[in-house]
This record gives sequence, C-alpha cells and structure tokens, in this order.
Amino acid sequence: MTFQVRRTGELLADGMTRHRVDQLPRVDGMTGLRVVGDEPQDARLVRVHAAWEKAPTGSVLAGWAAAVVHGVPDSFLDGTVDGTKLRPVDLCVPESAGTYDTRGLRPRRSRIPGEQQVVIDGIRVTNGPRTALDLARWTRTDPRRLAMLDLSARFGLIEPALFATFLDPLGGLHGLGAVRDMVPLVSDRAESVPESTMRHAWLDAGLPSPLVNPSVHDRYHDFVGRTDLFDNDSGLAAEYQGFWHRRDLAPEEDKARRERFEAMNVTVVEIWNKDSDRMQALLREGYERAKARDKRLDSWTLPGREAV
Repeated sequence: MTFQVRRTGELLADGMTRHRVDQLPRVDGMTGLRVVGDEPQDARLVRVHAAWEKAPTGSVLAGWAAAVVHGVPDSFLDGTVDGTKLRPVDLCVPESAGTYDTRGLRPRRSRIPGEQQVVIDGIRVTNGPRTALDLARWTRTDPRRLAMLDLSARFGLIEPALFATFLDPLGGLHGLGAVRDMVPLVSDRAESVPESTMRHAWLDAGLPSPLVNPSVHDRYHDFVGRTDLFDNDSGLAAEYQGFWHRRDLAPEEDKARRERFEAMNVTVVEIWNKDSDRMQALLREGYERAKARDKRLDSWTLPGREAV
C-alpha cells in the first residue's frame, strides 16, 4: 500500500506545516483527515482506511466496507446509496466505546464474536460469512437481499452450500429470518446486482428456477452467447440492459445477438431500468409467449452440465 490516512493533528505534531497539510487530499464525507502518499485507484479504500483511523478501540468494520477489504469490486458495491450519495461506513463498536467523531460512519452496537473477525491489511473486519450476513440483513428489500448474497457467493465470502450451517446457531439478529429465506436461491454465477434483482422478480412471478448466465449454443453446438437468465424448457431468455447497452455500437451488437437467439426459437425479454415496476409482468408475458412457441423450430443446445 502506498498511502496512509492520517489525522491532521498528528501530521502537525510530526512537524508538517499547516500549508503542506492543507495541500494534502481530504477524505470525502469525513473531516480532520488527510491522505498521505499516492491515492489508490479505488476511492472506496480511502474511506475504509479513514473509518478505521477514526474507529474507537475494539471496533470491527462491517457491511460494504468489510466487503471492499475482502475484494468485492466497485461494480458490485460502489460505497454509495444511489451512485452519488456516499453510504456511511458500517462500524460495529463495543459497548464501552466512548466519545468519538461519527461523521461518515454508521456505528452499530452489534457484537461480533472473535471467530467472525479477521484482520486484513491491518484492518479488523467481519469474516466472509458474517460480512455476507450483514450485507443481506441490513438491506430493506428481498431483491437487494438476494443480490447481496449472490455477490458474496461470487467473490468467495460464502459457499452457498455451507452458509446455512453458519446461520443455524445464530439467533436474535435483526433480519436473520429474511436472510435464511433467501439462502436456497443464492447463485455464484450472477454478474451484477441488477441481474440478481431480475432473477428475484423471475422467481417471484412464479416462473421455473432459471439457469444463471448459461452458455447457449446453436444446433451445431457452436457458441452463440450467454444469457443472464434462461429456462431450457420454454426457451425463455431474460437480459438486463444496463446503461452501457446504449453506448457506442452496443445497440447494434445487441440487436444482432438478439436476432441470433430468436432464430433458434428462443424468446428474449429485455429488462431496462425503467421497467423496474413492471418486471414481473414482462417476464410472465414473455414466458407465456415462450410456452406457446412452435417447438418444432427449437434449435438451441446447452453444454451438458448447463442443461440440467
């Protein structure tokens, strides 16, 4: 690591001039701190280290900040609420914590057992399973809850088959029951939070459990593409179209790809951000069209294990 987050008072006490201190980068959302050295490309790390510098003795970083330390990229957790507003850093503090500056922090009086803690790069954070649990239980909606568990599985915070065992002895934690309900749905193949949200809508609409990001081939077993969600029985494919699908040549490429799928008798439903309120209706309508297709025209294939 080539940077440190230091308190301004400490820098002055070490002999750095006020002018020099004022020239150092500040930390977004926090006061009295400066970044010394080369700022990292991942701006989230600055806030994580700043929170740790401010944390009272005995604290443990949790939630999204712990996930960052564990290596979850900003394409999944960017440290904001809506892409612009900074999300406070989750910090589990002991009951004995005295007075401290909480700006930029979200202190939680949640005791973390020693076996659920780990030190990474000098920062004490919740371990993988506890980080996944907190990410999921601290969110307000089931679609987001599933997304937090999916990303936890994708980046190795949990093994889906073992996570239920981790949860079994726990009790008394707010939101624990809602997390337990999501465990059977977790997939380590989801490639974005919106994909997971779409999969929750698919399941909530009563459609068969889909394959997640399978490779779809033509009748000659040549690869055509991967779909976010796919039902091999009906031939329904669902694609989440983020803003990047409107950039550069993406619209033309998406059109050509969609036409290749449709030529194999695959029914494609595209979901955009504007469709969030009617996602289930679009998926159900697509499923009905897929079930009503002329099956004699089906010409897609899946590799052996992905066809299951």
